[in-house]
Amino acid sequence: MVPAISHALAIDLGLIGVFFVLFPALVTGLLVYAGVGVYVEKQQNDVYLEEHRIPGSEL
Repeated sequence: MVPAISHALAIDLGLIGVFFVLFPALVTGLLVYAGVGVYVEKQQNDVYLEEHRIPGSEL
């Protein structure tokens, strides 16, 4: 009986680790990566607009 309980506990702890630790960490990392990409692209767009500004026009 005890080995069956310990096996079930190991499976439960593994599933908890995967679904409540690993997956949320992965999703958070992907969201941060996407956010940094958006920030960098915005900076590049601002630099491009500044370099290609038509004299006399306002941004």
